[in-house]
Amino acid sequence: MANSILSAYSNSDVNTFQKDLSQITRVAVGIDKHFGEGKFTVDSQIEKFENLIGDFNKKYKGAKIKLKKGVDTIKVKFFIRQKDVKEFFAESASKLQGLRSVGRSNPNQINVSDAEQFAGFLDSIIDKLFLSYLDVDNGICSFGAILDRNEKMIELQFSPVEVVNENSAVFKVCAFYALKSGMDRKIDIYNEASTFGFSNLLNEIEKREWLEKYNPPFLR
Repeated sequence: MANSILSAYSNSDVNTFQKDLSQITRVAVGIDKHFGEGKFTVDSQIEKFENLIGDFNKKYKGAKIKLKKGVDTIKVKFFIRQKDVKEFFAESASKLQGLRSVGRSNPNQINVSDAEQFAGFLDSIIDKLFLSYLDVDNGICSFGAILDRNEKMIELQFSPVEVVNENSAVFKVCAFYALKSGMDRKIDIYNEASTFGFSNLLNEIEKREWLEKYNPPFLR
């Protein structure tokens, strides 16, 4: 993890976070699917999942997950304990390799290769930032960082498929903040999440359906 924003953390802690976040994401996908299909067991699963999220938030002091229930969807919202979007960019997002473009409403408005426009954009950042990274092995990863004034934290908006990839830019940002304030190793997220019994995260067909239905609008 040399020259990485995660280099201050042990490989073991980063791997634990990756496993925990992957399990949380997997369960969220499974519950959302059952909820949309009107499965009668979903209420008990949601209550159990809310308890699991509570444990996750206790384990990782630098991040917070909240469950958002819609009419026919269940989604998780991921927050980091940072209140300044410009500072967020300076301390983490700007230090990741492969930054390709940025924007105020989508990540493809300004190419970082245009130094003058890019510098002007950085000066104008207030409460919202969208970023796109290019990795030769994993392709493009895009995500948003939006200040939630009620939560007094920044919400990270991302594709669930991308965030479970430990090499993606958005995973590294999530891990950086989640681990920044320490981790309670006594709390077991991974094995508890395994008791939900859902299958692997997404097959290829489900992946396409998920990306179409649930990605933030700026990623479509």
